[in-house]
Amino acid sequence: MRGRVLQYDAGFRVINDCYNSNPVALAAMVELLTSTPAAGRHILAAGEMLELGPASAELHREAGRAAAATGKLDWIIGVQKDAELLVRGALEAGHPAAQAKFCASSEEASAFVEKLLKSGDILLVKGSRGVKMERIVEALDSRFARALAEPAASVTSGTPEERA
Repeated sequence: MRGRVLQYDAGFRVINDCYNSNPVALAAMVELLTSTPAAGRHILAAGEMLELGPASAELHREAGRAAAATGKLDWIIGVQKDAELLVRGALEAGHPAAQAKFCASSEEASAFVEKLLKSGDILLVKGSRGVKMERIVEALDSRFARALAEPAASVTSGTPEERA
């Protein structure tokens, strides 16, 4: 669950990075997501970053602002407790409210993401282990056939046709 790119027969890709999260790791993975070519939308599903201590609220809000500031994310989805502040931070930074959502649990996020994804989209699933963001990938696996899996770093290598 660390930076694996999953290709689904339905034509979308998922970067599965649900092993753990913190503000620096999230920013690095958002950079990977936004720099990865996609025929469709770039979608971030970010779970609450646990164990950040008293600064947690502000760190989540800053992470949302930073994600929105890229101007390259079509959807920002926050999952569980303080991730609501991540979504609020994104909205404060100008991300459209119609393309932002807070889900109270990974199960709620799974149901939403399953209906949201379309061919050509790329989704980053990122969050601390306690949030159980892997449930999103498990839900997708139960509904869609998977074509292949590869390390995330290989997504940006090769020609555009090879990356598609």
